[in-house]
This record gives sequence, structure tokens and C-alpha cells, in this order.
Amino acid sequence: MMSTMRRQQRAIEGNTARKVQTLEYPSRERQPERRERRHAEKSNVQYVNVLYMIFLAAASCMVLWSCVNYLQLQAETTSRVKHIASLETELEDLRKENNDNYTRIMTSVDLDHIRDVAINELGMVYAEPNQVILYDGGTDDYVRQNGSIPPDYSSMKDKLLGKDGE
Repeated sequence: MMSTMRRQQRAIEGNTARKVQTLEYPSRERQPERRERRHAEKSNVQYVNVLYMIFLAAASCMVLWSCVNYLQLQAETTSRVKHIASLETELEDLRKENNDNYTRIMTSVDLDHIRDVAINELGMVYAEPNQVILYDGGTDDYVRQNGSIPPDYSSMKDKLLGKDGE
């Protein structure tokens, strides 16, 4: 008995009874309207979904293209750095070889022997002071003739060829 009283007390809360609320069902006349609205919303959602998918596909393609280009540029840069390193190594080897050859040639040249052969065997003599013409060559590797050679000057070549004073 006690349990039934507790159940009744639970069902009644407070001193008044609750009002009954009726649930209104939509009339059958409105259902086609709702169906049309749902269909329009569904087609709009489908249209938005298609546009969204196209946008996502385009964005994905652009990201993929950017990644591929980045990887190609990185590979190209790496290969160029390796090529530059190999060229620098080759240049350093050629410089060492050139320096070794220069040192070998300079140590093999005996200037005293060359002077002795030139004077004793070939009959060469040192130039007289009046045969030497000094000029200011500047810093260039070549000489330009800026003026005419004096007419009374005869070169050693002219003397050897027998063209003195012609």
C-alpha cells in the first residue's frame, strides 16, 4: 500500500493538475508545399555540394601541382649544387696540376746555360745603350704606337737584313 501511495505522490506534483496540451498535426493541404520546399532545399544543397566539390577538386589539383613543382625545383637545385661541387673539385685539381707544371718548368730552366749558349754558340751580344728605347707601357698587356718612329732610327732587324739608312 505504501508503494501505491508513493506512486500517486510522484504523479501529482503540486496542488494543481497540469493542463492538457494538444498536439497539432499539419493538415494534408500543407504537405505538398512542404514537399516542394524540401525538394527545393535538397536541390540547393545538392547544387552547393557540387560547387563545393568542384572547388575542393580544383584546390587539391593546385596544391598537388605546387608540390610537384616544388619537388622538381628542389631536385634540380640539388643536382646543380652537386655539379658545381664537382666542377670546383675539377678546377682545384687543374690548378694544382698547373702549379706543379709551372714549378717543374721554372726549376728545369737554367738561365746561365741559356745566356752561355746565346753568347758563345749563337754569337749574340748585349745591346748598346743607344739601341735601347724605353717607354711607359702602363698596365695593359699590349703596346700601342702613339707616334711615328724617328726616320734616323734603324732597328736591329734592318741592320741584319742590310737595310741601313734606306
